[in-house]
Amino acid sequence: MKATKQIFHPSRIGVGAAAVVASVAAFGFDSDAWLAERAVREQAAMAMKAKYAKYAAAVKAPAENLTVPIENFPDGSIKSSIFAKRACFFLDDGYIWGEGITIRQFREDGNVDSQVDAQNCLVSREERNCWVEGHAKAYYKDQAEIEGDGAYLDSAAEFVQIFANTVMKSQGRTLKGERLDYDRKAGVAMLDGKVVLSGADNGRAYQLDAGKAVAFFQNTNDLRRVVAFDGVKVKSDNRFGFADRAVYLRGANKVTMYGGEKSKARLEERGERSNSVEGSRITFWIDTEQVEVVDSEITAETKGIKKYGGFDGK
Repeated sequence: MKATKQIFHPSRIGVGAAAVVASVAAFGFDSDAWLAERAVREQAAMAMKAKYAKYAAAVKAPAENLTVPIENFPDGSIKSSIFAKRACFFLDDGYIWGEGITIRQFREDGNVDSQVDAQNCLVSREERNCWVEGHAKAYYKDQAEIEGDGAYLDSAAEFVQIFANTVMKSQGRTLKGERLDYDRKAGVAMLDGKVVLSGADNGRAYQLDAGKAVAFFQNTNDLRRVVAFDGVKVKSDNRFGFADRAVYLRGANKVTMYGGEKSKARLEERGERSNSVEGSRITFWIDTEQVEVVDSEITAETKGIKKYGGFDGK
């Protein structure tokens, strides 16, 4: 590999898992607490989903093209509102069922802070949460977008759960996965199931695949770091990486890969000069040729290399 910098230091060998844990902890993220909170929120989501089915079955003669305030600021101005192409009000229970829904959150200056467009929805005016049956798409003032199928939104906590076909965009980067749990206040998102991170740093495209990932944001939706787990694969130009875990730093344009208990991280360069390197930790910069390896084993091959781990190099 070109311009390769190898680092050998006994105290830095075999620290992959600890480094990832430290990276997560540095952002104030407690995975155990997060998973416990996620389980509680999932129960609330499933309860709201059941209520949606109940109230949808009770809809009769819905009104059309209505806009209704949900919450107000102390001065009486609208803090959140809901528009529905078709809606039915269950006044005794405080629920609104609707089709063709648009939910808006406003800032105190009257500007829109966020907006959610949904196919079908049940909204609780008292609890300020809702279940979306079908597709939903959320927009934020800083142009971040989230969409998917089957969603639970808690406006009070600024927490979003999407249960299928999630797409999340921020600063030209795209995160895809099956499930999403997004804490907007904390700036933390967890994606689970066929996770794909894609984008470009200084004109160089990359893709990271994993089973799970945690993304950290600054100033609400400014993507700063992604910690990926469970069979990580990375592709950037003619470089292909395979690891147990990996950390992507957007500001530094780099990916650090960590080996697991039974296998080391591996980085391959494919082309006229095919090389590969293994190590307990491998860091490479997306927009340069620099590579740093801890506990390295380097292989240079002259007749190409076989397919490895699922990437075919095409």
